[in-house]
Amino acid sequence: MTGTIINAAVVLGGGLLGVLIGSRFQEKTSETVMQAVSLVVIFIGIETASKGNHLVAILIGLVIGGIIGELLGLETHLGHLGQAVEKKLNLGRGRFALGFVTTTILFCVGPMAILGSIQDGLGQGYEILLTKSTLDGLSAIALSASLGFGVPFSAFSVFLYQGTLTLLARFVGHLATPEILATISGAGGILIIGIGLNMLGITKIRVTNLLPGLVIAPIIVSLI
Repeated sequence: MTGTIINAAVVLGGGLLGVLIGSRFQEKTSETVMQAVSLVVIFIGIETASKGNHLVAILIGLVIGGIIGELLGLETHLGHLGQAVEKKLNLGRGRFALGFVTTTILFCVGPMAILGSIQDGLGQGYEILLTKSTLDGLSAIALSASLGFGVPFSAFSVFLYQGTLTLLARFVGHLATPEILATISGAGGILIIGIGLNMLGITKIRVTNLLPGLVIAPIIVSLI
């Protein structure tokens, strides 16, 4: 769990620092920062997606996952959670939920979160999560400068998600074959591209509702 604790702490610290810095920015400056980060997010998504294999399995997985996500209303529930925290703590100006949802997905769906947590859970060290912590910290600073307090609060999502994966890896980590991990990377990269496009305002993809695809796609591959 050491790697996850460090990762969550860095996101929290970077997010709070970004909020402090962002309060000194003019609106146009914040917008430019957001655009720069969005472009980098898209690049990361493309690079991650290119590592994937079994494109048909990824497609079917995301389609089925999207149907499940829509039926469960995952995007709506996560948004409501962000809005509830914003209202309870009187934080942000309507952007808390956006920042919380965006960075929760961004920091959790990437392959480094999955691979790093498995490595940590198997007792092989946490070097991957240390690298991820650096990237997440820098992203948290830039994003929170534009989106506010929702970003540092995503540290709790990182802790719960990666902590759960780390614990599971101790029991079933041996099932994560390179082929399955590559499929997860491919599907996760596609979702990250969707996040970047949403951040630029080009699309309104309900990325949260596609998250079950990260589970469905590797299951299809394992069956094949």
